[in-house]
Amino acid sequence: MKQHVIYIRPYKKTTIAEKSGVYIKDIADIHASSAVKNQINSLLILKIKNLNKKDKYLITIIDIIKVILNAFPDVIIQNVGDPEVLIDYVPKVPKENSLWEWTKMIIVSVIIFAGATLAIMAYMKDAALDKTFVVVNRIFTGEEVENPVWITIPYSIGIAVGIITFFNHIGKKKLTDDPSPMQVEIDQYENNVETSMIDSMIVKKRGKP
Repeated sequence: MKQHVIYIRPYKKTTIAEKSGVYIKDIADIHASSAVKNQINSLLILKIKNLNKKDKYLITIIDIIKVILNAFPDVIIQNVGDPEVLIDYVPKVPKENSLWEWTKMIIVSVIIFAGATLAIMAYMKDAALDKTFVVVNRIFTGEEVENPVWITIPYSIGIAVGIITFFNHIGKKKLTDDPSPMQVEIDQYENNVETSMIDSMIVKKRGKP
């Protein structure tokens, strides 16, 4: 008897909202006969325990294969996608608010414009930020003040907020579950080191200098 071959392409990341259960159809694309495909798509792969809490889950291809083989022990499974699936669960589907999106875009644009302007002026002043503040104050107020407080205080607060947001930490507490840019860079560095070590060992195994 010819065995059925099932091709599965797991998604790298998927968002699940307002559902207590995650099924194969939510995290992967299946290629098989229609009858088998429909049954596989309806298989439960994960049960969300806390429906009111935003959380992340990781499903590996091994987890998917186990669920499929429990239902269809005689099939052959070929993975043609990612080995892991990151599930981002949210209690409610976020509603789009055009006004709020435009407001955020305007605020971010103003901040970027102001920051770029200040950076260019500071560069033209040979990185003399204090002199740049004096020039900016003279442009907007027409007065020559050595320490324009209305600029220096927001600047100091902005630096602190920017650092906290960038590193995603306040002391030992993380603001969100997402990795910080530093963690991402360290992870990439470790991957590069491991790849370099493997390449070096392969070269030695082949007897090359």
